[in-house]
Amino acid sequence: MKSSAVLAATAVAHVASGQAGYGAVNNSLTFETTIHVDAGKRYQTMIGGGCSGAFGAACTTKTLSAADQQAVVETLFSENVGGLSVLRNLIGSSQGATILPQVPATPDSPANYTSITSINNDSCQLTLAQTALQYNPDLKLYADAWSAPGGFKTTGREAGGGFICGVRRSNCTQDWREAYADYLIEYVRQYQQKGINTYLLGAYNE
Repeated sequence: MKSSAVLAATAVAHVASGQAGYGAVNNSLTFETTIHVDAGKRYQTMIGGGCSGAFGAACTTKTLSAADQQAVVETLFSENVGGLSVLRNLIGSSQGATILPQVPATPDSPANYTSITSINNDSCQLTLAQTALQYNPDLKLYADAWSAPGGFKTTGREAGGGFICGVRRSNCTQDWREAYADYLIEYVRQYQQKGINTYLLGAYNE
């Protein structure tokens, strides 16, 4: 059955401006519009709702007892309680939180990756994912890089923006795009080795 809702919106904007030598000008603008919403039409499908353990958030429960830590994760992810179905991981690029602590000298040089277990279980994100999957086996892992390692970027720094060397107008002497793709794939591979598949992979934040 087709259902619709009619929304009426009226907005009034007052514009006041004044210039030297001219008198102040006051203008009022009023407009009204009607919006029809057809609840029977579907344009996008949500895969679920979730949370993130990024930036150390996954480690914050470590001060709790083991039972309380389990209770927190159960509350978030159990279908009988919170029912969250998406977990967003930060693919860390900071020292101590990245699988690539040293960027190779050139894009063709071998990358010396470290294990996610050696960086505090990926800043506790691995532990969180493993526990969450106990309560929701259909959990979708979204691995997202807020930034590439600084050595891959035009700025040479992790923070402060910049672009991946090799994209248009990056003006770098080397092209790091393939190395960055390999870096992201390595993160996915390491989780896969732990029995966790990555559902979504992001190369940039927002």
